[in-house]
Amino acid sequence: MRTPVRTSQRHAFTLIETALAVLIIGLGIVTIVSTQITFIRKNQWSTHTATGSLLASEIREMSRNFSRHDRFTGGLYTFTDGGTPTNAGWGCEVDTPTVWDLDDLDDLDGVVFGDATDLPEDFELNHRFAGPINAFREVINQTNWDGTITTVEVDGEVSQVSLRGWTQCVQVEKLDPYDYTIMVDNYEAGAGGADNRPMTGYPIRVTVIVLFQGEFDDEAREVSRVIWVVPPT
Repeated sequence: MRTPVRTSQRHAFTLIETALAVLIIGLGIVTIVSTQITFIRKNQWSTHTATGSLLASEIREMSRNFSRHDRFTGGLYTFTDGGTPTNAGWGCEVDTPTVWDLDDLDDLDGVVFGDATDLPEDFELNHRFAGPINAFREVINQTNWDGTITTVEVDGEVSQVSLRGWTQCVQVEKLDPYDYTIMVDNYEAGAGGADNRPMTGYPIRVTVIVLFQGEFDDEAREVSRVIWVVPPT
């Protein structure tokens, strides 16, 4: 008479065990993907910050040897305002200037190099030029990964494409010589004024704001801001 042999049977995973396994694996995948996306965004932002700082520095280098005001008309002619002779001459001396007409610091006030329309708050646009530009006043072109420059054909004419999405905005402000945190008007009182200070006796603050608008961005965002003060002479 044979003795029955009991054999063990392997049971499959239960529904709860399967659900827990899927949950754990899914959480792991989501964590890895989220970490990778965060890394890509941080890396992209650091690249944009470096590019923005470079573009702002290009404007500073371009204007390094600029005089404070035009030697012939900048703040040197007067008009009568309420009986008081007042110096004028702030801004570019040419009504429709080119980039080569910008030859002193107050010419840069309200100047934009680029195509952005969402300009910083309280920024007053005076002139717009193609941009962004480098210290030699040349438009910086869009360069491909292989070193070639991106071009576009319009009406049979091939043109080089400027660096996409980037815009440089410049503000120039006159400061109180006794308190650099206080901004004063662009003009100063002439002979008989309360201070009778010469035009070159005011510190000037130059601010370069760099904006970037990506292909899928609704508006241009500020990426970098560089400020420096030119002390009075």
